[in-house]
Amino acid sequence: MAREDGGMVETRQWQTTGATGLTLQVEELRPNAVPPEQPGPASPGPARHPGEADTTVETDTTVEGGAAGTTSDLTAMADGPSTDDAPITLVHGIAGSAADWAAVAPDLAATRRVIAYDQRGHGASDRTPDGPAGYTFDLLLADLAAVLDAVGTEPVHLVGHSMGGVIALRYTLDHPERVRSLILVDTAAAPATATGPVARRLVGALLDAGAAFLSARHAATATATATAMNDDPPALAHHGTNPAQHAAEGIGQIDPEALATLGRELGTYPSLVDRLGEIRVPTTVIVGEHDTGLRDAAATMAHTIPGAHLAVIAGADHSPQATRPLAWLTAVDDHLARLPTTSHR
Repeated sequence: MAREDGGMVETRQWQTTGATGLTLQVEELRPNAVPPEQPGPASPGPARHPGEADTTVETDTTVEGGAAGTTSDLTAMADGPSTDDAPITLVHGIAGSAADWAAVAPDLAATRRVIAYDQRGHGASDRTPDGPAGYTFDLLLADLAAVLDAVGTEPVHLVGHSMGGVIALRYTLDHPERVRSLILVDTAAAPATATGPVARRLVGALLDAGAAFLSARHAATATATATAMNDDPPALAHHGTNPAQHAAEGIGQIDPEALATLGRELGTYPSLVDRLGEIRVPTTVIVGEHDTGLRDAAATMAHTIPGAHLAVIAGADHSPQATRPLAWLTAVDDHLARLPTTSHR
């Protein structure tokens, strides 16, 4: 089907089975491509960045306590050449979006395919009408599987940041055959209640911000997070280069229900520490030097996952891919270089 801009839209639809009952509809947008009936050279498409979607994953998901057959669209993008190398899939954290990878995605996409998406309730993806029942780690896990099914790639190099790291870790444990390698960025295998007071306070700040949003519905209430973070300058001042701005921008895009509910689950999800020994894919654990709430958790994962490597990014905070992108890319390059029969990014 042709689009008004001269591009083509290829639509695929199918159903999957299982507890989530996903129905997927995928639209692969090919900007400014020449339709087959009009042969000729294709003109270059517009510049893209992480978060600018070229794939829509429509999920028809029934959740406990929610409306049966609720339709929810996940917004994803895929960039970079199709090669024999496994693609890189990027999973952002709470109050983030695919744009969190903007400083590193172009370099990654120079030599291989890169997939990024907005998790449900984040960025350009739909907000579920199911309330708290529509925001669980189980559903985020199903969404990741849906995205990978939709773009038709496996196995992948799976990269998860913060909450996205928990989802990536669970996905690797549940579907090891679909993961070529794993990169865990500033995340933990145990809930915040088990990883120290700094992490606990950050989750508490997220919950406070979520509660404020539910009552005020305004981005200015994100200052609750910034205030809580700055209560302990040595521990939390490095969480973002500008905590107030980072909190306002990130939390301003998230469904308040998602912020409150997923923030709560960050403090209560079942620990995965006892299962880390099951991981058999090559793994690198990346953590920012100043992410004091997660440095010990990173060391635990690197020590417990067989053959895992630990990369501490000097001068970085909770999001080294944004604040120290060159060092972060070097850590990813080193990870890929250690893999057999694979090339650098």
